[in-house]
Amino acid sequence: MTRSDLRLAGRGLSLVLVLALAFPVSIFAGEKKIRSNKVTIHARGAAYKGTMLYVDRELLVLKERESGELLGIAFPEVERVSIKKSKAGIGMLVGLGIGVGLAALLIASIKTDQENAIAAILIVPIVVAAALITGALIAVLTSTAGGLVGLLVGKKNFKLAKMSPEKKEAALVKLKKYAVFQVLPDELRARVVMVAK
Repeated sequence: MTRSDLRLAGRGLSLVLVLALAFPVSIFAGEKKIRSNKVTIHARGAAYKGTMLYVDRELLVLKERESGELLGIAFPEVERVSIKKSKAGIGMLVGLGIGVGLAALLIASIKTDQENAIAAILIVPIVVAAALITGALIAVLTSTAGGLVGLLVGKKNFKLAKMSPEKKEAALVKLKKYAVFQVLPDELRARVVMVAK
């Protein structure tokens, strides 16, 4: 490797370390957690908000946001399901990627004067810091924009009461994909409180 390659590798490593400090691991930790969507269930003239844990032809189980109770609603009585699917995490990752890419391009484009070592020692760190700050700002702005777009395009509505049996069956298949569990664990099933008819 030439001295220029070594310097470039050193800059890249510095960039990764600074970005790791600027964007802590907690950003990525959510990927391992169960991601749930915000759901509003309309049944018998009432609205219930929370997380849809399970759904099948007979039963829909919702963890209510305010009380934390597991509510069971007979699926045939569900009139409408509205799902807010957050895309803020995707926007954040895209923004981070754009910010890192731009910062890397800015750092790679910095020329050092081999003959004037003092100028290189003084000027290059300032330019590198400016590139890092610019990349971080772009990442934050793009992340915010991605989250806002996710809120606008991430909403799904299933108007079950107005659907034919065939369409309702197709909607059930889609709804199952938004549920946290495909098979409701017995310990949760024991805690389900059925909503009175």
